[in-house]
Amino acid sequence: MRALAMRWVLHGNLTPAVTDALLRHEQKPSAVEELGLSPDASPWDFFKAAQSKQLDVITTDAALVNAIFEEKIYFNRVVVFLQLEGGDVEQADAIDRLFERYKRMTPGRLYTVTGARVKVRQLPGRM
Repeated sequence: MRALAMRWVLHGNLTPAVTDALLRHEQKPSAVEELGLSPDASPWDFFKAAQSKQLDVITTDAALVNAIFEEKIYFNRVVVFLQLEGGDVEQADAIDRLFERYKRMTPGRLYTVTGARVKVRQLPGRM
C-alpha cells in the first residue's frame, strides 16, 4: 500500500535529497517561499499560513517545533521534524524510513525522525 499523497512545505536546513525522496514517495513538496511570509515571520504566522494552504510541514528547525508546544499553536496537520546529523544521505534515508513505517500519517501529530527511530507525539489541541 502506498502512502497517500500529501502536500509538504519544506522548512529549515533541508537538502535537495529531501525533495527527491518525497517525490519518490509520490508526495508534493513545496518551498517555504510559497507561503508568502517574510523571513522573520513568527512560528504562529508560519503555521497559520501552512494551515490555510493545507500544507503539512517538514522541518529541521528545533525552535519552530518547540514553539508549537511553548506557544500552544493549534495546527491540525502533520509536522515532521528531522532531528539528524549529516546531509543528503541521512535526510533522504529518514524520509524513506518515515514512509516505510507510516503509510498514513495522522493529522495533529509530530513525527520526530532521528538517526535510529521515529517518535510520534500529539500536537496541542484547540484552546
